[in-house]
Amino acid sequence: MQKRVLLFGLIVLLTSCGGVDQIFAPVEKEKDPTKPDITLEDEKPQEADTIPDAEERVKRNVFYGEKTKKAFTSFSERDTEDFRLFYVLPEPVAAAPYVRKVFYHDAKNNTIRSAEGKGQMLDRVLHGPYERIVNDVVIEKGDFYYGTKHGTWLYQRMDSTLYEKEHYTKGWFTDSQITYYDEDQKTKMKEVIPFQYGKKEGTYYRFYESGNVAVTGEYVFDKKVGVWIEYHDVPGVVVQKRWLQYPKVFYDWDFEPYIVREWNKNSQTIYNSSKTGQ
Repeated sequence: MQKRVLLFGLIVLLTSCGGVDQIFAPVEKEKDPTKPDITLEDEKPQEADTIPDAEERVKRNVFYGEKTKKAFTSFSERDTEDFRLFYVLPEPVAAAPYVRKVFYHDAKNNTIRSAEGKGQMLDRVLHGPYERIVNDVVIEKGDFYYGTKHGTWLYQRMDSTLYEKEHYTKGWFTDSQITYYDEDQKTKMKEVIPFQYGKKEGTYYRFYESGNVAVTGEYVFDKKVGVWIEYHDVPGVVVQKRWLQYPKVFYDWDFEPYIVREWNKNSQTIYNSSKTGQ
């Protein structure tokens, strides 16, 4: 009888206290506000990432943002093997105006040619790396940008010694001084004075405001050399105005420049020099 009374009392006690779990629940310690919450996930040691990051895929034959096609020319004569490796644009592009040499691949004759840039459309224009290899020696190396020489160009002799280095920016020597009729927009070129290593070196250009060429000529070591040509400003056609003869070599200090020949706008000769020094 006493056992039943004790059992009944125990049941009443458990009910009033919220059950067995409430009685035997562990005492919760007061939380320390200075310590961060720690979970089992935090306590679990981090596993090392053994999967390498995927490498960015390099697009083949893409240069300066343009997809190109690989091409080459090969020429053999006696003991000489001349091989040129380059890339061309698959679609025709407009040749940059004013640039004297825009290079393209003549597929019919399998050779590299150049044209004076006049905005005309050219097919198979060179774009990207270029190498010329003669008898397994790289004698010329550089980059093309839409047919124009760009960046650093290196030239070697057959004994692999470097003899020339040129720096271009889209067909012009990097140090060239270029002025415009509209200096803000820079769309109407006025004059190009070629510079290399602090001296005038290369092809000089002067233009009419219409865009037609006014004067062309060559500088060597700050000196005008060869024939300089002046042009009439005639829309749509190239009409020569005057030939001026300068010394053939820059160190011919005693040479006096003179007019070789002169024409009117109808290409009729109005003056012809009797001198022979051209």
